[in-house]
Amino acid sequence: MSLKLISLASGSKGNCALIYSDTTAILCDAGISYTRIVKSLRQVGFSLCDLSGVVITHEHSDHICALPKITPTVPVYAHPMTAKAIYERQGVLLNYKSQDFYENGFMIGDIAVTPFRIPHDAEYPLGYTFQCEGSRVSIATDMGYPTNGVFNNIKDSQVVLLESNHDVEMLVTGNYAPRLKQRILSKNGHLSNDMAAVIAERLTEGKTHTLILGHLSENNNMPGLALDVVAGRLSKMGSDIKVTVALQHEISEVFEAYEK
Repeated sequence: MSLKLISLASGSKGNCALIYSDTTAILCDAGISYTRIVKSLRQVGFSLCDLSGVVITHEHSDHICALPKITPTVPVYAHPMTAKAIYERQGVLLNYKSQDFYENGFMIGDIAVTPFRIPHDAEYPLGYTFQCEGSRVSIATDMGYPTNGVFNNIKDSQVVLLESNHDVEMLVTGNYAPRLKQRILSKNGHLSNDMAAVIAERLTEGKTHTLILGHLSENNNMPGLALDVVAGRLSKMGSDIKVTVALQHEISEVFEAYEK
């Protein structure tokens, strides 16, 4: 039995990914409109009724905006500090599934969900690894720098969705306000293409066969540029890891996690 991942949307304007096995389907984040989530699920053969849960990385709006309309029918999983922050932002959090010792992980159907800490300016930001038997998928976005903890949690996943948010030069010379530039470049900000390449290089030590670059800035990055930086680094090493880009306004192909 293998796990599959489809990015329904990835970028600064909203994030949502579908992870599923033969019997369980989970959303990671719900940061695009409810209408678009329903439509996107339909396009890939699913409905809200097929979902066993939605797991939330953190409380920023590009990760939670559709929650109020989704959670009446779909259980939501989030760290208690994140759940509190969501309630404070949206005034409601229905169908919340409280977990003892959240970071120890939990089961949703036949999928084991393992949260891990990421450095970002939110209450308790997390990435996630999903495992079903020997099949593993990880999502690690919205982080200011590549920690050893992040790497250790994703290195044995066959499919990894990794942030490649910005090109540093485009950001520095662009028209963002100085304070926003500083936030993005900080250790609690977002991962640059160059830093994504650093993680990609380390992933050659593990089991990854597919690397999906995500959460690209529409103002400070370009898909081709991110791909050139990360895939170029791997090509120089002679790596056979497939590198692709998840886009803001397009549903991705289906990525299947399998043993090399």
